[in-house]
Amino acid sequence: MASRFFCVLSLLFLTACGSADEKRDELKTFPTWGTVKIKGKTVPGISVVFFPEGQTSGQGGRGTTDESGQFILRYQDGRDGVPPGSYRVLFEHFVMPDGSKVPESEFPADVGAINQLPHKFSDFGTSPFKATVPEGGTADLEFDLK
Repeated sequence: MASRFFCVLSLLFLTACGSADEKRDELKTFPTWGTVKIKGKTVPGISVVFFPEGQTSGQGGRGTTDESGQFILRYQDGRDGVPPGSYRVLFEHFVMPDGSKVPESEFPADVGAINQLPHKFSDFGTSPFKATVPEGGTADLEFDLK
């Protein structure tokens, strides 16, 4: 009786796992990139995070600006882009206390790094930035943090 119960329980678990994988595969992501500036100037190393709002599906995406201030978003599971929809956009720019770059292999909090941007840009409730990603993606997003 107990082995029958565990067998049924295992089948239910495997069915639930399969459904989640299928649903993830059905969620389409589209290439999304843009530029971030601080007071009109490009800055490398700014983290850009897209959090879905409203009816937008999925978990959002993340990217980091390069030397030209451009970022490319990656979905939470590593795929390029994000699903179409509305997003709240957050920004952080961590540096070491001496102003140097945070080592790539380290988490900013673990090495005492400091966010150089005002808190309002990294807080979901206070960030003034929003973006809409259309079906097919977008390459023209621009944010100027002032």
